[in-house]
Amino acid sequence: MTELPSTELPSATATGTDLDGDPVEVVEAVWARALDMETIDPDDGFFDLGATSTMIVDVVRVLRGRWPDLRIVDVFAHATVRQLAAFLGDG
Repeated sequence: MTELPSTELPSATATGTDLDGDPVEVVEAVWARALDMETIDPDDGFFDLGATSTMIVDVVRVLRGRWPDLRIVDVFAHATVRQLAAFLGDG
């Protein structure tokens, strides 16, 4: 059986992801890394950009480093960088 490559993001600490700063920039950086893109439009939907449910779980795990109460369902309810950042606020 062939093993599939891992899509799991390391923790924010392990990746050197800076979770301080403007929420839009933080959420955008984490999603861009998860999607293997340099930048993403903050108004594009995560699934429209190619996100998978597994990616959402990994992104939530990283973002909980700043917003510990973030839930997976919150990402589905606020499906763009701009919407999620507005929901999260300044933590």
